[in-house]
Amino acid sequence: MHITFLNPPFHPMFSRESRSPCVTKSSTLYWPMFLSYAAGVCEADGNEIQLIDSPAMELDLPQTLEGMKKFGPELVICSTSTPSIINDLKVVKAIKEAMPNVKVAIMGTHATAEPLESMEMEPSLDYVIIGEADYTSRNLARALRGDEGAAAIGQFPGLAYRTAEGKVDFQPEGPKIENLNEIPWVSKVYRKHLYSCYKKYFYGANLNPLIVILSGRGCPNHCSYCVIPQTLNGHKFRRRDPKDVVDELQYIKENFEDLGEVFFEDDTFTASHEHVRQICNLILERGLKITWSCNARADVPLDLLKLMKKAGGREMCVGFESASPEVLEKIHKGIKNTDKAVEFTKNARKAGLLVHGCFMVGNPGDTPETLRMTLDYAKQLNPNTAQFYPIMAYPGTEAYKEALESGALKSRDYNQWLDKDGFHRTTIQRGELTSQALVDFCDKARREFYLRPSYIIRQGIMSIKNPRERYRVFRGFKTLVKHLFRKHGELAPVARQAPTNKL
Repeated sequence: MHITFLNPPFHPMFSRESRSPCVTKSSTLYWPMFLSYAAGVCEADGNEIQLIDSPAMELDLPQTLEGMKKFGPELVICSTSTPSIINDLKVVKAIKEAMPNVKVAIMGTHATAEPLESMEMEPSLDYVIIGEADYTSRNLARALRGDEGAAAIGQFPGLAYRTAEGKVDFQPEGPKIENLNEIPWVSKVYRKHLYSCYKKYFYGANLNPLIVILSGRGCPNHCSYCVIPQTLNGHKFRRRDPKDVVDELQYIKENFEDLGEVFFEDDTFTASHEHVRQICNLILERGLKITWSCNARADVPLDLLKLMKKAGGREMCVGFESASPEVLEKIHKGIKNTDKAVEFTKNARKAGLLVHGCFMVGNPGDTPETLRMTLDYAKQLNPNTAQFYPIMAYPGTEAYKEALESGALKSRDYNQWLDKDGFHRTTIQRGELTSQALVDFCDKARREFYLRPSYIIRQGIMSIKNPRERYRVFRGFKTLVKHLFRKHGELAPVARQAPTNKL
């Protein structure tokens, strides 16, 4: 079967698989990682695969459709996100109009959270994949191929579909994939299908070009706002065998020229300290010279930080979120003692590891005072880079449910999740902190953090001493400067199609 896996066209540089999908202010463009994992599983099952990343390939809708027609898919699987869902379903409609016999499915966080709503919003949509897409995509292809012994549509888990009578029905997702070593390496999918875009993917805090992989799925923590564990990956941390991980690192090192680093996009790479130790020790045993970074939690001990650095670790992306213990308690952050986070950051510096700090405003309990505390906290921690963003309460998360019940969610119109240029807006309001006030504060925080003379001097020295950091610093800062004094949050003058579920 010919299957197209599509990251649909939308705003230029739109990162659909980011934890907060948007156009970023640091020139970041995410790899379509989960889409690629699913493509790899279907390709290993004997299907012919086309993988199109329209934002990275700079394709508009007509160009995307033209490329698909040449391939001749029988099934198209599209990635989706909440801020882009109106656009994504318009793309689905355009595909069905251009190729009426093609079956179309969508996948991703929003598809998982709102499968029935998605089917209702676009009558031509055939299927919605719920949860982890890898095996469900494979099962769908087998059913459409009519494989002997394959479960029929409606008889395997994780799929919403239309019955013969035209009604919408679904089977909830089954158990999560336990043996992740069975999943083909996503880096091999990148190499075969997306290598032409390899150097277009850029993460503002990382050495580029970079490759993004997973060493495990699921996060044992229960932060209320984090959408991927609550929709796709679950809260059980399922680990790949360290040897399988390091084997893939070896492959990446040998097959991607000018590699900057590998980024472990696990929800929390450091969720299991023992797993990290095993990977690091195996890297050292092999003498593998490779640079990598990861998502981490502010609870990694100094000895492990030093081992990570010795094994090629460069940077950790850490969600500090807020300086307010009360806010951290309400969002179930787990680490509520900011002194421990300060100590962790100092230890990271001692070990020679950089830190990218994430800070979020608009959570339950936030006030103008807690926002100011958080900005001062960010300066105190003084990470190498920082991002400030308003809370984006996504469907499927506890944060969305809380915002809906408390009245903080001011609209369920998905048009309002981004401004007219694709940058973050928020539909959350906390008392006097309006949605626009939250966006404005983040712009202000960015200016105060990045325009400190001490910060600019430190980055300049880093660029001089380390040529590998120079491109990241100058590209990221050049893009950031364009936005430091720009007003964000303005909606497009003409609204796109809105969903049917209004407050």
